[in-house]
Amino acid sequence: MERLIQEYAEDHIRTGRWTREEGPTEARKEVERLLPQGLRTPGHYLLSIVTSPGEERVGELWLAAAPSEGPRRGFIYDLLVYAPFRRKGYAREGMLALEEFAREKGMTSLGLHVFAHNSGARALYELLGYRTTDLVMVKDLPHPSSPPK
Repeated sequence: MERLIQEYAEDHIRTGRWTREEGPTEARKEVERLLPQGLRTPGHYLLSIVTSPGEERVGELWLAAAPSEGPRRGFIYDLLVYAPFRRKGYAREGMLALEEFAREKGMTSLGLHVFAHNSGARALYELLGYRTTDLVMVKDLPHPSSPPK
């Protein structure tokens, strides 16, 4: 949970949503809202990515099931491959295994959010068949006394 909160804060600080000072507090509030019972929150699956059954843990995935109205949808909140194991195919294999897990849970589609600055993740998701459904854009408005960029 602490790693998740820290990385979530860093991503939002990088995008400008939060300042460095408010980031950790805001991230903790959002994660606690999503996981009010921590790792035992119903409908949320916090899974490990391993090299093979019973082998070394190389990453983590967080999947949530949406309410069961209509087609069951899942949302991937987090994909992390630990630094020493990156660029070795574990993220792709983890995502493919997650798709199978989601099917077994009755989900018919998966969604996710990816930060625009994360080009590696965006490329992976596109390779796996994910498509963009929304695009949020931001423009910073400098104070009139600031020199233009």
